[in-house]
Amino acid sequence: MDDSTDCRRREPKAEGAVELTHFLKVEDIQLDVEVRDKAAVLHAAAELLSGELSTDTVESLLVARERVASTGVGEGIAVPHASTSELTAPRIALLRTLMPVPFDAVDDLPVQLVIVVLAPAGSQAVHLRLLARIARLVRSRTVRLALLAAQSPEAVLAIVGGELTPATRPTRGVMQ
Repeated sequence: MDDSTDCRRREPKAEGAVELTHFLKVEDIQLDVEVRDKAAVLHAAAELLSGELSTDTVESLLVARERVASTGVGEGIAVPHASTSELTAPRIALLRTLMPVPFDAVDDLPVQLVIVVLAPAGSQAVHLRLLARIARLVRSRTVRLALLAAQSPEAVLAIVGGELTPATRPTRGVMQ
């Protein structure tokens, strides 16, 4: 991940591009979640994303995906994701843990930002585009720091939507 600081620059929209804020809603953002391990993170994510699916179903999907390989992508980020025929549209949730949590990430660092994607089984292209868009978003160190410093779900949504303003820009010294 690079240390790009110009996150206001928007990439040109490719055909079929997806906007995360189309699928991420304020009510699906939870800050300072008190969890101690990966299982508790996945359970909290499942509770947040339950609705069309039960908490148990969502948790089972996420746990099954983690058994294949950890979705801890490094730099304190995890992107658990799964697909199911029981969904009609993609869902995204974002959790920020109160303290970093061990997650078997590729860089062996604990995670504090967890962006969860659930997609309908028949929409692999959208699923992959969402994951790619998340990867582009969190590649920026400034965005990662802003997400960690955000004071509200609304501020998180603004950052995810590409609005890094003085109110959402992290100050020096913020962060683990």
